[in-house]
Amino acid sequence: MAIAKMKKLTLLAEHTNKEAVLKSVQEMQSLEIIPVAEVLEESLLNDFDTSASRDLSNDSQARLQDIEYAINYLQDYVEQPGLIERLKTKKEVFSLKELESIVESADVDALLEQVSLKEKQLNNLDEKIKDLKQEEEFLRKWRALSFKPEEVSHFRLMDVLVGTVDKEQSEALVEGLRDNGRIYYDEVYRRSDEVAYLIILPKTERKQFDDLVAQYSYRELTYTHELLPEDELYRNLTEQKQVRGDKEKIIAEMKKWTSLYRNLELAEEYYYNLSEREKAHNLLLDSHHLFLLSGWIEEEKVDSLKANIDQTIGESEVAVLSEDIMMKEYNEVPVVLKNNSFVRPFEMITEMFSYPKYNEVDPTPLMMPFFMVFFGMMAADLGYGMLLFGVTLFALKAFNIEGSMGNFLKFLYTLSFPTMAFGVFFGSFFGIELPIQVFSLQDDVLEIMAFSVVLGLIQLLYGLVLNGIIKGKQGQRASSYVDGYAWFLMLIGFILWVGGAMLLNMPLLTQIGIGLVVLNAVGILVVSALSSSNKALGIGLGAYNLYGISGYVGDIVSYTRLMALAVASANIAMAFNMIIGFLPPIARFTVGVLIIIALQALNIALTFLSAYVHTSRLQYVEFFGKFFEGGGRPLTPLKMLEKHVWMEDNNNG
Repeated sequence: MAIAKMKKLTLLAEHTNKEAVLKSVQEMQSLEIIPVAEVLEESLLNDFDTSASRDLSNDSQARLQDIEYAINYLQDYVEQPGLIERLKTKKEVFSLKELESIVESADVDALLEQVSLKEKQLNNLDEKIKDLKQEEEFLRKWRALSFKPEEVSHFRLMDVLVGTVDKEQSEALVEGLRDNGRIYYDEVYRRSDEVAYLIILPKTERKQFDDLVAQYSYRELTYTHELLPEDELYRNLTEQKQVRGDKEKIIAEMKKWTSLYRNLELAEEYYYNLSEREKAHNLLLDSHHLFLLSGWIEEEKVDSLKANIDQTIGESEVAVLSEDIMMKEYNEVPVVLKNNSFVRPFEMITEMFSYPKYNEVDPTPLMMPFFMVFFGMMAADLGYGMLLFGVTLFALKAFNIEGSMGNFLKFLYTLSFPTMAFGVFFGSFFGIELPIQVFSLQDDVLEIMAFSVVLGLIQLLYGLVLNGIIKGKQGQRASSYVDGYAWFLMLIGFILWVGGAMLLNMPLLTQIGIGLVVLNAVGILVVSALSSSNKALGIGLGAYNLYGISGYVGDIVSYTRLMALAVASANIAMAFNMIIGFLPPIARFTVGVLIIIALQALNIALTFLSAYVHTSRLQYVEFFGKFFEGGGRPLTPLKMLEKHVWMEDNNNG
């Protein structure tokens, strides 16, 4: 089993030590705190307050959100290291005490206020630029206007008007002005949506003019500027330049805020840790003087947690009780997968499907060899494998890639080996056939398909044996036989039956195969009936179980995808090579090099993606379905953020 053994831990201490205990627990990042009132007997709760605790986390959560907002805002302005530099740089390591000391000595409120002030200044400048741009657009349209409308508004005999009309109505308006004969007009500007006119008319014609323009969308110019449009435009452009200069100065200043930005990152770590501890307060039980804390923890980390609490608070100040997990708690216990460094990257495949329950097995080490073989067979190219090996090895050695991305790189690095191995097995190197090969992806398609089916049968038989073993250990003897061993023996019988009758012409082998099939088919019916209180129902369930033979046929056929993808990938690569081969020599060694690189890169991406998806499917549907149920959940301990820094590991286990 690759599932860590768990313990239930209970801590009892005085209120004065509550925060110190929670800090010690958080430092270890190994204890999942659970609501104590839900796990203790009612008689033990009489002296404790089981009502919901006051929510202490509101202030820290609000502060955390302010800090996160400030960090996200500054990301666009503060100079950040390049991608390569970030990948090479290791995170700093802090103890919880060191982190708190740094953040508490920094004035976080002042930092946030500083960021907020600059944000307001930039927003104001952006609004000002927006207004100036709108004003510029207006002035550029009217820059040909050589007077202000108010200067000609008091003429005694003539009216001088300036206005616009929609473009589609301009011709009709002009026609009406021409028909009058006593109105002068001149076009000031023309745009895609409107036309502007200067109109001079005797005051005696004003009523006729008003009646005319009432038919159209005529809009008289409202001009509020002090200077002429040309002069106002110059002022506008000058002011825009000044505002942009002010904005650039602020941005240049913010670019140098690397120290402030770092302090905010540390503050984010600090306030996240604080808010998580304050949320944990709601899971505790309080009496007048004491509090009670309970949770799940890995057995091997119990001593480390005790030692850390003793060192921080004192052995006599906290009572720590650890209990074994009871069978009735198996569905509630969180799961921690424990595998060696070689298997660990493949845990991501199990996690995407489902965590096992506490009383199940971790399918990761059982599935990993098959995943490697199936992926390698589908990718099956020595060149592709060497490229994957080189890229992942370089990334792992040259850069400091940690966490889930680091595990994914190790996962791909491991898969490069079966890819290269099957590349040699099938004699394929970037779609070029090698002189040495076991099977040819061009000529031995049927043999490769048979090989795929054999691999599939091996995995199915292995899964059925695992089902029998697991159900047997869980005390489900009838299910162990009916769902595991019986089907294993029946499939063996079918293999001997077909092999003896069609391949080897050995009647004895055929008879043995038929005997195994019949004997275990009857066995399924009998055991199903005996294990059921309703014998007729038991026989019916056994018969329905036998009907599942069609599902096994489908499972076996599913493994032919190993052959299909291997052949498809190789043939696509060969087709790309053939296309380049048709080019003239000059083109082949110039533009052809770029084309083949692009085409092979496309095929590599499709090949690895298809191999990953279809290999995962074979594990989830064909293999896991034979012995693995899942439905568990991972351990979620009280932990620290570790987004910008690493925290010291105080676990000695």
